[in-house]
Amino acid sequence: MPSKKVLTKHSAKLTPATDICPEPVAVDDAARLREIRRLVEANNRSVLSADLIICQIWMESRFDARAGEHQHAALGLMQMQRDGVKQVYKYRKQKELGHMPSDKITQAAFDEGARIYDSGQIFDEATNIQLGTEYMQYWIDRFPTIPDAYKGYRGVGNGEYYRKISECAKSLANNPDSMQPLREKIGP
Repeated sequence: MPSKKVLTKHSAKLTPATDICPEPVAVDDAARLREIRRLVEANNRSVLSADLIICQIWMESRFDARAGEHQHAALGLMQMQRDGVKQVYKYRKQKELGHMPSDKITQAAFDEGARIYDSGQIFDEATNIQLGTEYMQYWIDRFPTIPDAYKGYRGVGNGEYYRKISECAKSLANNPDSMQPLREKIGP
């Protein structure tokens, strides 16, 4: 039987198993906030302020573009669900036509929305923000108040979701480059 040939040798010192102290890593999380702000300003398709959407994104995903992946049906920055994406595509058709679309057009719109959700494009940050803000606008157009629209978006609620986001947005507007309002008003 031939001997096994060693392909590479590793000479670096391995971390001992007893070393359980993590090394601190400096992270500029304000850079991610600035990046999210740019994305929201470029992709917001609602009447809501950028600060409100930023706080909503923090509430939903903590700025994690792949939030929910392999865990549940709410995915991406704005935690869009399949039915929400389908509704956005139907709503686009309704706005384009100026009236409710036929059953055939509705089904085609639903199919297109499902295809986007299933394709992984839902994790593209710009796409997710566009869909999430369009979905918010759908609820804004259906309900008399923004708090009610947020209840529709969330699917349930006693107003706490909107209260936290709106308080955060007011603080963020006063300090737009700081993560502190997000952490204080919504949580780490």
